[in-house]
Amino acid sequence: MLIHCDFHCHTKYSKDSLASPKKILDTCISKGIGRIAITDHDTIQGALEAQQIDPNRVIVGEEITTNQGELLALFIKEQVPPGLSVYQTIKLLQAQDAFISVSHPFDSYRKHWDYNTLRSMVADIDAIEIFNARCMQRDANELASEFAKQNNLPGTVGSDAHILVEIGRAYLELPEFDDKEGLCTTLSNGTVYTSSTGLWVHLFSRIAKLLKKNKYP
Repeated sequence: MLIHCDFHCHTKYSKDSLASPKKILDTCISKGIGRIAITDHDTIQGALEAQQIDPNRVIVGEEITTNQGELLALFIKEQVPPGLSVYQTIKLLQAQDAFISVSHPFDSYRKHWDYNTLRSMVADIDAIEIFNARCMQRDANELASEFAKQNNLPGTVGSDAHILVEIGRAYLELPEFDDKEGLCTTLSNGTVYTSSTGLWVHLFSRIAKLLKKNKYP
């Protein structure tokens, strides 16, 4: 059986989102998203809450801020702190057998990776995010896809949703899987479906930050 998988999504536990885990899962059901990776910034609180609601749909993940760029980790058991070096972060993730991808590696509007550093990481990561629906530059995703091909790495895709309407804007159609090993086995055979969300969604992230700064919600 093939399922639709969105590998990058944020909840209200990220500083720039107001979306509750319950509403995200309701949206996944309505849009036919069979697996969703909850990857809040530097926390797994939202992912754990979502997993309790729908354990068969939710992958516990985290988007981790390193001292150089962001890593997208899936199937993690313990939160990894932000601000460490990329190699310290990878070591902590490997210790819990996490699936390691790299978030929007060439998006110059967000903290992005130095090419040489990224190249040195190839042996220690499982994938590259080859399409992120929130990238504002078309060539950012094209460069990521080309890098993955050149380095024989599979690609993940994700909506990077911060509001409900974004969920499922980018997804992979894959055979069902239950863990890191299953994902690694099926990932290269996935069918990619992509659609960019446009610039307007970033406004909602800014509004969320302002509301939270003023203690709401």
